[in-house]
Amino acid sequence: MAQPPNLRNAIPFVVLSFFLVYIFSSGVQHEFSSDIPSIFMEGSGFPDFGNYRRVATVSAEQLSLDDPDRRAIIVGDIHGMKWALDDLLKQVSYDEEKDTLIHLGDIITRGPHAGSLSVLSFMNKHNITGVRGNHDQKVVEWRAWLNWINGLEAGAGSRWLLDLEKKWEEGNINGELEDDSDTEEWVGTQIRMGRKNHKWWSRIPKGWKLFSDHYRIARAMSKSDYRYLLSLPLVLHVPSEHAFLVHAGLLPYDPTHSITSKRQPLAHLPKLRSATLESSIPALRNAQELAILDDIKQNNNPWVVLNIRNLRKDNTVSRKTGKGRAWADVWNGTVSQCAGFERAAQAGGGSLPCHPSTVIYGHAASRRLDIHRWAVGLDTGCVYGRRLTALVLGAAHSHRGTGFPNDYGISDDDSSDLRDDDDDGDGGRVGSNPETLPFGDNGQGRLVSVRCHKHKKGQH
Repeated sequence: MAQPPNLRNAIPFVVLSFFLVYIFSSGVQHEFSSDIPSIFMEGSGFPDFGNYRRVATVSAEQLSLDDPDRRAIIVGDIHGMKWALDDLLKQVSYDEEKDTLIHLGDIITRGPHAGSLSVLSFMNKHNITGVRGNHDQKVVEWRAWLNWINGLEAGAGSRWLLDLEKKWEEGNINGELEDDSDTEEWVGTQIRMGRKNHKWWSRIPKGWKLFSDHYRIARAMSKSDYRYLLSLPLVLHVPSEHAFLVHAGLLPYDPTHSITSKRQPLAHLPKLRSATLESSIPALRNAQELAILDDIKQNNNPWVVLNIRNLRKDNTVSRKTGKGRAWADVWNGTVSQCAGFERAAQAGGGSLPCHPSTVIYGHAASRRLDIHRWAVGLDTGCVYGRRLTALVLGAAHSHRGTGFPNDYGISDDDSSDLRDDDDDGDGGRVGSNPETLPFGDNGQGRLVSVRCHKHKKGQH
């Protein structure tokens, strides 16, 4: 039977309305790519607890490395080891009036609970520049969850959680909960026994560990400390040094396409309005570095930059180190092919029309001090009783040097087996132990480290 004309005219508008509602509800609220492995995707039933800030820029004026009295001090994963941080800052004669201190994330958790809160308070009080680590991110998410659950049903969520916390604290006092595994078992028992509170238990995202170190720091930290964590970006771009600072890593190209594809930022010159190539080189480099962050989809994924360790043979990202290539090897091998904008055409096969840039990162303690020509890994396993390491960059004229090898490794004298919480470990590279390393186009940085005392997991 034929439809009335008014109904036929209305149908396209109804379809369009549903389409627009779908688009805005499923896509606009997410700033990042749709393949982020997170609870925050459509259909999860949860609000966005991630609160990501993607990229921030550190200007040449902020660093002022043209001043011989100024330095940048970049520190690897601290994990609440406050006394080690204090020792390291003393070792480098840190002057907060002249030096720029920068951390590479994972400043909290895994180490002593009080130490984590002390490190966080120090970073916040002194407004220290840094990036978020994957463990910092978990704390951010737990605090956002606490704010959410406490506001549900006129405070009913808050009352349920407070009652549960009281029981958990009683278990701690009675010596029933000696470590994290005891707490996980206790939580499992409470879930089975508390069926009447199923709706509240179901509001804890799958895989989250209630009363974990992340939860307890999220609960204990001040509002000001929480705002500090929220202020931390995933990536710091330092154009003056042609460097990126990130917790886990970045990729130099999208591995799902050929390295020479027009999709790849390093395979072509960025478009600029400037008339002459020579006068545009600094602008071209900056534009190409920003394109690495913006045009490579993996680098737009928060999970990747917080967790990447390897690139598998199937071109997928992994936080494990057992299969595929270390992402830093991929980065170093790729940017080593950069022949410059002006020489790439004459250089021929195997070269790319780009200038190299350096990534400074943490996260992979099992690889130890992981030094390449264009990638510097500074997580030397302080929380495991090894070392806390900093890269020190002085004034531009004093950190210049030449004659360094393109790729070499540094190992600590402690040869004990080391594994990250989610890293199956490959032992790191073995090599010499220089105090200096090549940095930037023709520069030099200095490495400083201090010994740490091992923190026993489960101790608070």
